[in-house]
Amino acid sequence: MKKILASFIVLANLGAQAQESNFRTWNVLNINQKINKDFNFQSDIQYRSYEELDQLQQLLIRGGIGYNLTENNNTVLVGYAYIQNRTPTSTDDYAHNHEHRLYQQFNTKHALQRFNFAHRFRIEERFLENDTQFRFRYQLTATVPLNNAKLIKNTWYLKAYNEVFLQAVKDKTFDRNRLGLSLGYVISPTFSLEVGYMLQSLKASHTDQLMIGLTVNNLIK
Repeated sequence: MKKILASFIVLANLGAQAQESNFRTWNVLNINQKINKDFNFQSDIQYRSYEELDQLQQLLIRGGIGYNLTENNNTVLVGYAYIQNRTPTSTDDYAHNHEHRLYQQFNTKHALQRFNFAHRFRIEERFLENDTQFRFRYQLTATVPLNNAKLIKNTWYLKAYNEVFLQAVKDKTFDRNRLGLSLGYVISPTFSLEVGYMLQSLKASHTDQLMIGLTVNNLIK
């Protein structure tokens, strides 16, 4: 199965290079670390590129402390994110800008037979170089294991998700929507790997994203 997954990643990268200029590649590292029975640390690092992997579009570093309202299903979290952007200019160069961001979120999850559902509600305060913006995000995720009843070691799974972004700007409430589907594999209780496709839709345009993600759970015992 590991050889199959490796082949899938290679083919996905080759496919991304053959796409038109609106195709992007996002490489994501998720880290979930339990501190104790009540608190946990959640972070992610995202390297988002243009057509080629060395053409950085955006670097996002984000982390927050979560508190478990219940043992397994409900969590609140506060955190900070730093974002660096590179935008092509008419002179074949790139313009650079950065953003600092605070965020607060509530996560809840439940199961229906083999399907696992997760809801994430997030509020963001975005401190841009020349502006301050406020945004609300809601994400619904459904995950289903394929060859086992639960997400245990050596399990393949499918994950589908949709996230809508709303901003506090007059006449521009809708910011964007992200719709995605991924194939994942649980390597061990600590590591899982996902490869998939995500469509990001803005009001007047869209981009296609190849998503490659590695999740690390409780690396420090």
